[in-house]
Amino acid sequence: MRQRRIKGLEEKLRRYNGGVELDPRLLKGRWNRIFVKEQPLYLELGCGKGQFASSVADARPEHNILAVEGNRNAMLRALQKAARRYVDYDTTRQTGSRETPPFEMLLPEGVFAADPEKAGIETVELEAPLYKTSEADCVYCVTPNLSFVNMYLRHVEDCFAEQELEGIYLNFSDPWPKARQASRRLTHRGFLEGYRRVLRPGGYLEFKTDNEGLFRFSVEEFRETGLEIIEYTEDLHAPGSPYRSAAFMTEYEQKFSAEGKPIFYCKVQFPG
Repeated sequence: MRQRRIKGLEEKLRRYNGGVELDPRLLKGRWNRIFVKEQPLYLELGCGKGQFASSVADARPEHNILAVEGNRNAMLRALQKAARRYVDYDTTRQTGSRETPPFEMLLPEGVFAADPEKAGIETVELEAPLYKTSEADCVYCVTPNLSFVNMYLRHVEDCFAEQELEGIYLNFSDPWPKARQASRRLTHRGFLEGYRRVLRPGGYLEFKTDNEGLFRFSVEEFRETGLEIIEYTEDLHAPGSPYRSAAFMTEYEQKFSAEGKPIFYCKVQFPG
């Protein structure tokens, strides 16, 4: 079922970018400049409504987290959730009640807009668009160590330089179940080669899914491309799970776990 567009979506999104529509491709090789500190950079591909990225950024302030999502409705919800987590919002003082304020009131006063001058970016003429989207691709810097990118990213090399990332998160990506669609799966060896180029030697990929078929396919691709599987489980949230990744859940993951569905997970390391 097609998701209904949020009323006033574009106006609401503009509140989070400070009026700067910065093309993500211009930040290739200098993503760390848009954060408050230059520190190890991690990428989540397909962040949905942003719960996982926000949780990781909260727990690991020594990391910079960049979350990419193409759906603009989901991007707005991700920005709103990040604002809710970041701002110490005194609802009693502001609204006179203890009820949670509406999302529209949760814009943090010091929201960090992506600053082209700080990033050392000059205005340049780009070639034909690489991404099929009806609105401008955009960067949103919401907290000191968490930024979002609203775009459908086809190839990581388009936006990231060699060895720019420390790690990549793939959570509940599209399984593309038909055999002829295998090359579209984000764990297909074609994508893995792209990840290899933008990750630092020894960098890693963490992968979660509820789809067993996709998991089996992915594990085989990891092995065939020479990646080392350093963590593996077919039930991430089983009692006593030793994996730290179990502490950070997506919205889908919470729902599936509550229904008793197993979550398949593995972590692979790219050779140095």
